[in-house]
Amino acid sequence: MINIKKKRVALIVGGSGQFGISLGNYLLKKNFEVNITSRNKKKIKLKLNKNILIHNLNIYKLKSIEKTIKKINPNYIFYFAGQSSPAKSFYKKKETYLSNVVGCKNFLLILKKNRNFCKFINATSCEMYGDIKGKIKVNSLKKPFSPYGYSKVKSFNITKKYREKYKLKSYNAIIFNSESFLRPKNYLIPKICFAALNAKKNNIKTKFGNLSISREWNWCDEQSKYLLEFTKKKPQDFILSNGKSFTALQMIKFAFEYLNLDYKKFILSDRIFYRKKDVKKKTSDYKICLQRNNIKRNDKVYGKFLIRRIIKYYINNKIL
Repeated sequence: MINIKKKRVALIVGGSGQFGISLGNYLLKKNFEVNITSRNKKKIKLKLNKNILIHNLNIYKLKSIEKTIKKINPNYIFYFAGQSSPAKSFYKKKETYLSNVVGCKNFLLILKKNRNFCKFINATSCEMYGDIKGKIKVNSLKKPFSPYGYSKVKSFNITKKYREKYKLKSYNAIIFNSESFLRPKNYLIPKICFAALNAKKNNIKTKFGNLSISREWNWCDEQSKYLLEFTKKKPQDFILSNGKSFTALQMIKFAFEYLNLDYKKFILSDRIFYRKKDVKKKTSDYKICLQRNNIKRNDKVYGKFLIRRIIKYYINNKIL
């Protein structure tokens, strides 16, 4: 008798962003049935593999959530819904709180109500920690600067509570900066790549803010891979990052060197573009989580390799 292995089923809530799309495509390769919810079905269809199923779902209506979960019967729910820009959160406070906190809690309420013990993974952020000295650990003091960071602290605490009090299989993924071809142009890494291309093609100069800030810029597809690895372990809170830090200036140099340009002729640092509140250096103690879970991480796309990959994609697809 042939033993046919049943497909694992995943539901990605808020799947129209770069991480949701990256994760959906990766899960397909791992033989998952992949379901995604999005507010804009027409727009997301252009970016998705045709084998990914798209659903309408209102994260603020419990009946809508319950109906969708019963219909799909997922083994995994990845919660990526929500307003995801720290800068925009200052003038979108209500939307940020509702989408990141209330939406997340609504899913946990339905799982608790139906005693559904599928794995629930809440996407939180390193923005929860604000400006702290030293490397960020999971249990480091959380002092967020922005309404976005505050909303992520709230959703983190709720997810942890439902795991500890109600025994749900709920995880918090503390995600550091992640990049891809789909990253919006207003974010720093795409801006750097476009600045280099504009300098090459049109001899245009570009203004930036503080070039000394340092971040761990990860490749989204590699983040998706290790996110799934962590969900194979017991429910927990964990840091998702490669631990490789670069300053904004270093990333600019990588971009301009790739196109054989002198960045000094085209890049200006202007205090007008400085954020009122910003963390100069944000690094993770990512190894603790990896070692605790016996996971080995070996990233191949970071630093100059990440920059080159994006620029090459923009050139090949005539994106400028």
